Amino acid sequence: MRYIILVLLVAPIVLLAFINIVTQYKLGKISRSRFRHQMVLWLTIIIVVIGSFPIYNYSVGKPLLDSSELSLFDIAQTVAIVYLVYIINNHRRKIEQNEHTIRDLHQEISIRLSKKDGKS
Repeated sequence: MRYIILVLLVAPIVLLAFINIVTQYKLGKISRSRFRHQMVLWLTIIIVVIGSFPIYNYSVGKPLLDSSELSLFDIAQTVAIVYLVYIINNHRRKIEQNEHTIRDLHQEISIRLSKKDGKS
């Protein structure tokens, strides 16, 4: 039961990440390679969360979904880690967008200043 709670708590975070990635890609704010990289990252996270516990149980000879050893602290810790990865990734994306905007503005100012100096 605890394992299902863990998956149900992590799934919305990963779903939100997928929606954000697809939205950013469709709006043209991220490149195709960045889109692929992000999709692989979040697919890996959800596969690890879904698959790691049953694989561990299988390797030690217990039933696949036996979650008697999974504490509430483990659940909270895993959800917090996945959420922090989402937050860090989101902040990195925002920083890159700000840098791109500043670079474009700097380029525009340089062009305008060079035109202004050319007229004088």
